[in-house]
Amino acid sequence: MSAGGGAPGFHPSMRGPHARARRRRARVAWFVLAGAVVLLGAVVAAGGLLRRSVILDLVSFWPGWIVTAGVFLIHRHVSGIRQRFPGYGLGPVLPYSLTGWLVVVLVLHLAGWELLPSAADRLEGPAVTDRIATTAIDVRLDGAVVVEAGAERLYEVSSLASAGVVAPPRGEELLTGDDLEVRLREGPEAGWFGSAGWNLALNPGRDWAVAVSAAEVDADLRHLSLRSLRVEAAGAIRLGPARGDVPALLAGDLVVEIPAEVSVELSGPATVGPGWEGGADGRSYQGGGAGRYVIEVGPDSDVVVNQV
Repeated sequence: MSAGGGAPGFHPSMRGPHARARRRRARVAWFVLAGAVVLLGAVVAAGGLLRRSVILDLVSFWPGWIVTAGVFLIHRHVSGIRQRFPGYGLGPVLPYSLTGWLVVVLVLHLAGWELLPSAADRLEGPAVTDRIATTAIDVRLDGAVVVEAGAERLYEVSSLASAGVVAPPRGEELLTGDDLEVRLREGPEAGWFGSAGWNLALNPGRDWAVAVSAAEVDADLRHLSLRSLRVEAAGAIRLGPARGDVPALLAGDLVVEIPAEVSVELSGPATVGPGWEGGADGRSYQGGGAGRYVIEVGPDSDVVVNQV
């Protein structure tokens, strides 16, 4: 017979209005956890928001799940509670703890924590040394690419957080004397690591020759010193001051932002603002700086040049 004359299988602490309220909170907490799991599964299955590699990250946190479940089982054993609905003895503690683990993993995944399995496709270039005098990078993929300054090493490339069919990057480094050329291409298959594209960071302490061929591009090159630029894509490019004459070949639907103090020589079809001289096929803009961009726009392109 159970203590206190209660219903068989229930601890006395499970009776009364406070216990009923506790069980209601526990039910809500379990529904929240179940809803979060279903939503995550739907997002991964539908694609577009999260890469499938988030599943690998969740599995990699198995010690957390085991410890949480172990605390629950120990509590049940010590308290002597035998519930019809397991987990109610802890109230909402257990389901909210599991939900907390889920949120932590998702945050780390979106932040691109390098210790997660989803970061296994990340590439890093060599350290910045005086041995390498000139650098060039050639990027080709069938998705989107984000290019920016800020790499501590020579270059760093990783997959975007959004899902897609773009395979992780593969790098090839060709060193000729003190000239380094880096070629980034898609791997053989996307697998668990398929994404919408790549994020590429370059070290701002070197002069770069940058070539990009992609479906979409978002390039913030304001803090990079460019020797040359070639872009075949649709998207936006933000340029900084020019050092000497910087040739640029542009093809696709692009919006290019150039500082107002930088001079520009432009050939090919493009839309420009006020202050330009010349005809439709050859125009120039005179800024106050020493350097200039010499831009050639490819045929069948839609390029807009804005001074900012």
